Amino acid sequence: MKKLYKTNNRLSSYLNLKSSLIILLFSSSFCYSQENNLIGKWILVRTLFDTGKKIEINSPNYSSKLTYTISPDKLKINSQSFNSTFTSNKIKTPFRIINYSLRENYLLIQDEGDNKISYFLKIKDFIKKFPEFSLKEAQRNGITFYVDNDLSGYEFNNEHSFEEFIDKNTRDRSSKDFKNLNFQVEFILTAENKIKDIKILNSIDNDFDNDYINALKKAEPFLENISGKDLLIFKEVNQLKWANDLNDKEEKKLYKSRANGLEYFRNNKFEKAIVEFSQIQDLQIKNNRFKTLIKESLLNLGVSYLAIGNNDNACKIFNKIGDKTDFEIRNYLIDFCERK
Repeated sequence: MKKLYKTNNRLSSYLNLKSSLIILLFSSSFCYSQENNLIGKWILVRTLFDTGKKIEINSPNYSSKLTYTISPDKLKINSQSFNSTFTSNKIKTPFRIINYSLRENYLLIQDEGDNKISYFLKIKDFIKKFPEFSLKEAQRNGITFYVDNDLSGYEFNNEHSFEEFIDKNTRDRSSKDFKNLNFQVEFILTAENKIKDIKILNSIDNDFDNDYINALKKAEPFLENISGKDLLIFKEVNQLKWANDLNDKEEKKLYKSRANGLEYFRNNKFEKAIVEFSQIQDLQIKNNRFKTLIKESLLNLGVSYLAIGNNDNACKIFNKIGDKTDFEIRNYLIDFCERK
């Protein structure tokens, strides 16, 4: 009887050990599967309260472009990369603990202690669901290429974003030096990852243009065409000036109306914000000068109209800014400007 007890005890220990190993292996497999499914580039679709309700219309997260690129030990948010560890339901960076789950192709992200959830789709699934972001075929001089959508055409494999890399490889200049402020360039990135047919569409000056082209050529080794097609890529740089460097009265008015409008906007005084931002529409500012400031002001004008219930004027403003492929106005157009 004593011998039988020892045999059963050994058998029980063996079974317990085997069971523990199975659980451990299953758990490891599950974690690996979860982490493996996380790998890739995700694009924000929408941020909502955890109750499912929409967030405030004047929140910068209501409609914005946000990408999460996840590798086994890093989380890259837009262009910023963070060392990270992953479990079956958490992403830990040096600054944040993020709860996550995977549901029907969506990645759900929620910071610990936050009451909002952000819904992401992998780029391929995003474009499948929203085909307006697919690469569009175009022809020029009998040559077929595809117009880049800044999502699925290429990757820039460098510790810096493309824009940061260009900036670090061009010379610093004072805002006083610039007469022209808007720079536009396009080029072809071939399927073999070569840059060709660089064309300046809007020049700042010869020095700046040549500086940019040289930096662009330095960027070529880090550009990876993932579309398999020749891509037409468009890039734009908008230089700004300090208010004290302005001479044109229309531009001074832009800075003043924008500053006043932002003050009212941030304090939810939307009717007063509308008065200030509306004045910007009538300013005679040419050559795409201060394009980013004007767009920001018009966006806030549209949101201010929504806040007081004037959806018609809001939609006129949003449609003036762009279409649903512009992430800054996309969700406003979908929620308030499409016929149901």
